[in-house]
Amino acid sequence: MALSEQEQKLLREIEESLLADDPKFGSTVASSAGYGAEQPTGKLTIRSFAIIVLGLLLLIGGVALATQSIWFVIISIVGFVVMFAGGMWALQTPNESASPAQETRQGSQAQRNGMSSRMEENFRRRFEDR
Repeated sequence: MALSEQEQKLLREIEESLLADDPKFGSTVASSAGYGAEQPTGKLTIRSFAIIVLGLLLLIGGVALATQSIWFVIISIVGFVVMFAGGMWALQTPNESASPAQETRQGSQAQRNGMSSRMEENFRRRFEDR
């Protein structure tokens, strides 16, 4: 759930006051919490998705055929490792700039957030006047 503009502003003010009061603590928290110049990760690419699906197929196939031979159990273990590696690859892939379709979605979401915040403000004013 996204924070409202007022909540984001309040959070920024709290962060700024913490950094101003204790710069050493602020730098420690910023570096340990991952707030920095680091790029966000976790982009699911076609390659990582294909590796995950391949690992899943090996895992399911190995489990299904495990009664035939012990080698199929090994295939299922290899499938799990491949699937895990694909997931780790997807988590470590840098999430680069947004595509044009994502930017338009973000723009429309920002408009909706602005409209909802105006509606919330109008709602609050109605009941404060009473």
